[in-house]
Amino acid sequence: MQDHKASSPKDANGANDNLAVRKERDYAEIRCELECWFQSALGRALLASQRKTIDAATRGFFGFHQAEIGVSHRTPVGNLTNLGNKFFVANQWVEGLPENCIVSPHDELALEHDVADLVIMHHALDVSPNPHQTLREASRILKPSGHLVLCGFNPLSSWGIRKMVSRAHRGPWGCRFISGSRIEDWLNLLDFKVGIANYHFYPLPFNQQALMTRFQVLDRVLNARVPLGAYYIVVAQKQVGMRIRNAYKWRKKKAKVVGLPVANRHHRDSH
Repeated sequence: MQDHKASSPKDANGANDNLAVRKERDYAEIRCELECWFQSALGRALLASQRKTIDAATRGFFGFHQAEIGVSHRTPVGNLTNLGNKFFVANQWVEGLPENCIVSPHDELALEHDVADLVIMHHALDVSPNPHQTLREASRILKPSGHLVLCGFNPLSSWGIRKMVSRAHRGPWGCRFISGSRIEDWLNLLDFKVGIANYHFYPLPFNQQALMTRFQVLDRVLNARVPLGAYYIVVAQKQVGMRIRNAYKWRKKKAKVVGLPVANRHHRDSH
């Protein structure tokens, strides 16, 4: 009879670390494939629709710092906002990064608390190995009363159906498709007030210009609240208070008060 050697906690931790590294590498490939897919005809049409929708949703926002967490610095969607200082958070370093890019993992942002007035997440949860932690980090760097804009693929659409039946996992079909209602639940747990939850882009998920032209009219006909579009836009406002830093407490020495006799003026004047 062959004895089975029990795995030690050290071996289990090593296996979990290897799994996490492999998972991160897989999602890095998904990000690269999605970036390349955005150069296709269907990808360019989707990106143009998202930029237009995000511009309309953020037109009245004000502030100074805007952070964009997305697929790639080559496919930004928040350039048209009115905020002054815009920077992009890149998940990894690549050659040719512009000066306004910060290289940091999306689930462990190298930024202080409460630094951004607006955070835009362009498919950041769809290409993240840890979507819950990525959303928490975005909430952490957002100022109180700041706005969070999320854009993600909608599983309750023709695109979600293609993801289910597609054998090739390139482009969008390898991404997570998290429903907009679930995103709203996550935001409520993080003390956000959801203001907008709309759905857009009804062309079928095929690179055929005739099909795209035929179904684009549905964007103007259907109500944006109908959850059938290829992607959703969720806009929420942070409700929690600002993190208060602990101030250094100076040690105060108690003053020693010495009692002194006070002369009686009436008695002094009489003498």
